[in-house]
Amino acid sequence: LVDAGLARNVRMTGAASTCLVFDGRMIGEHDLEEAVRRAIQPHVPSGRPGAPASWVELQIPTLDLAVNQTWSVEVEEDPGLVPGRNLVACRLVGGENRERFTVTVELHVYGEVATAVSDLSRNTALDPTRFAWAWVDLADEPQGAVVGRETLAGKSLNRSLAAGATLRTSDIDQTPVIRAGDGVDLTITRGSLTVTVQGTARQAGCLGQTIPVRNEVSGRLVHARVTGPGLVEWRR
Repeated sequence: LVDAGLARNVRMTGAASTCLVFDGRMIGEHDLEEAVRRAIQPHVPSGRPGAPASWVELQIPTLDLAVNQTWSVEVEEDPGLVPGRNLVACRLVGGENRERFTVTVELHVYGEVATAVSDLSRNTALDPTRFAWAWVDLADEPQGAVVGRETLAGKSLNRSLAAGATLRTSDIDQTPVIRAGDGVDLTITRGSLTVTVQGTARQAGCLGQTIPVRNEVSGRLVHARVTGPGLVEWRR
């Protein structure tokens, strides 16, 4: 009309709106959840022997994602999943498309928790047979409970525990292999020379701890590392 002179004072200003059409499809919620689950599964810790299988709940944000070719979901880095709520960074990969999003992962993994069968006094050496053990979902268990029978090895109670009470990490300490006042074999190493003399422990000590020990030959007080029952080592 403008070219024909039939639209005086009319100017062409372009389209009021634009619609882009491409060859692709929207990703359904179910398909996205399954892809996220496959990506996260290798990071789910395996259960302990005899435990119920570990599993996860997923909360995926509402996303309008479209692709026009093969796609997959990847976890951006090892999330180090722990029992309970975790935030995991994921990305949708499809050709040059890289859409990042965060998934809430509720990890359900099971562990054995100990309950005292009878009253136990302070300083009692911990033996798994003194406790009743039950598999619990650690996502629901309050933090601090002792998990696993192997945890009790070399440990003793630091307070009294009533029958029926759940054993917690705050209730236990490493069992000393040397008590204050015990006579010990003090091994002194200097370069390639090693000698052993009699000593006296001035405080209790667990394996690997450093405690003050009196050298009964020289009368000198040294700080020696506990290497076993009645054995300490001092390197000069």
